[in-house]
Amino acid sequence: MSDDTVLELLAKQEEELRFESVSIDDIVAIGEKIVSAIKAKGAFAYVLMRVNGLEVFAQAMKGTSGNNRKWAERKANTAELNQKSSMRVALENRKKGRGLAEIGLSASEYALEGGAFPILLQSGLGIGSIAVSGMPSEEDHQTICTVLSEVLGKDVPSIVEDII
Repeated sequence: MSDDTVLELLAKQEEELRFESVSIDDIVAIGEKIVSAIKAKGAFAYVLMRVNGLEVFAQAMKGTSGNNRKWAERKANTAELNQKSSMRVALENRKKGRGLAEIGLSASEYALEGGAFPILLQSGLGIGSIAVSGMPSEEDHQTICTVLSEVLGKDVPSIVEDII
């Protein structure tokens, strides 16, 4: 599948997976669902959810390390800065032959990898991010989208099924 097709799917996910409203309790419940979905796969990851710059949910699953937390934070920073999934930002820049240095971002604070998704309201306002780090980046990304699809009652395409 071409990068253009994947980029279209990612944009569709971002457009569809938006909240009319969301509370801190909702965010925590989503975090718990993400952790359950990862466990159901027999995998492990670090899950980080932030709203308005505040860490609202964080869980290190057995098998993760401080490195997973750092990756989650860097991916979350990328999603929040761009109000797009970190995977979409990564693919858009890869397509243009640009790395972090070429777009003026520090590798110690940002990552061009999949695994973070912006928390967007219907209006398009970004209020935070959901980040997962521990599985392949496509799976990190898709796990978030699958749970959000269930929570929001949306049927959006899976990039993992289409990539693998």
